[in-house]
Amino acid sequence: MENKFSVKIIGILFEPKSRKILLGKNHGDKNLSFLEGNLKHTEELDVRLKRVAKEKTGYKVHNLGAVYAKNKIKNKKDLLELYFLCEATEGKEKKGKNVEELLWVAPKDVEKKLKQKLPTRLKEYILGLE
Repeated sequence: MENKFSVKIIGILFEPKSRKILLGKNHGDKNLSFLEGNLKHTEELDVRLKRVAKEKTGYKVHNLGAVYAKNKIKNKKDLLELYFLCEATEGKEKKGKNVEELLWVAPKDVEKKLKQKLPTRLKEYILGLE
């Protein structure tokens, strides 16, 4: 039996000077989220992460590395979520064509703005950015 899984890459875009994290909301979504994109089996992870960030925010980003991973079963299919800390290196903030809102928030406010509880280790990591 073939085991298929999907990979979602999630960028936590952090601005070190202001100590804030950029969240966004796509058209049709109810809540804000981190930068997210699905990885195709033909794509390099870092290339996809940078492309998603540029398309959704207008910023070129530097991937500072993986900070959290989560595997979950969704509709009888494995989903691997990989979280990366990113820093904007150049560009000007510009909402992508499917993006309704971009909002910079303090790490302590991320859960409230996302309207969801984060896994404990991820929450602790994010709070450590403050």
